[in-house]
Amino acid sequence: MKQVAILGLSYFGEAVLAELLEMDVDILIIDKDREVLDRYRDTVSAAIGMDVINQEALEKTLPKHIDAVVIDMGKNIEASILAASYCRKLGVHTIIAKAETDAHGEILEIVGATKVVFPNREAAKRIVPQIVSNLVLNYLPVGGNLVIAEVEIPDSFIGRTVLELDLRKKYGLNLISVRSNETAYQLFTPDYRFKEGDIALVSGTETDVDRFAGRLEKEGASRGFFKSIRELFNRK
Repeated sequence: MKQVAILGLSYFGEAVLAELLEMDVDILIIDKDREVLDRYRDTVSAAIGMDVINQEALEKTLPKHIDAVVIDMGKNIEASILAASYCRKLGVHTIIAKAETDAHGEILEIVGATKVVFPNREAAKRIVPQIVSNLVLNYLPVGGNLVIAEVEIPDSFIGRTVLELDLRKKYGLNLISVRSNETAYQLFTPDYRFKEGDIALVSGTETDVDRFAGRLEKEGASRGFFKSIRELFNRK
């Protein structure tokens, strides 16, 4: 069983903990706030109240061969940097730290964080495309400039095959899989014909996905929010 320690239970740390609790993982949480620890004491392997910037105490607390450490010290930038540095010195191979700013993130990487996370920025990247396009159902940045998105098939695609549409050549997108509202994602062949209600899972650059969704919106592939509102009021 993998061992994971969460140092600091601000909103990101708690979100990670909630996900880990659904898995078969040995979880250690460390925080100075006793009330926070008490909420999870009965659901984790160990809940310890201590200051993570105490290197000696951290060394005694963390298991020697722990698989990963997640650091979320809230707005306390100095504490998160020190915690990342200490974990690196202790030989932790996977150190995931939440950053508040670009400068904070750069310092975390310098002192030893193997992955720096910007939760607010990443959440915005996932939500904004869904706001500006009715066709984008889910949007997941996966690193660099690459994203994976769920895109509702527009009316102009219905009845046409994967080969005919050639999404890669025309839009710069790779089609990963296709599903309907009633079925799970499935394998497809080049002669698969899109049906009404189909949803495509595609990958591409942020620019290509945004351009694809935007172009289809302009072509009238899906009614925009404001257009729907206008029509609603016109019927009254």
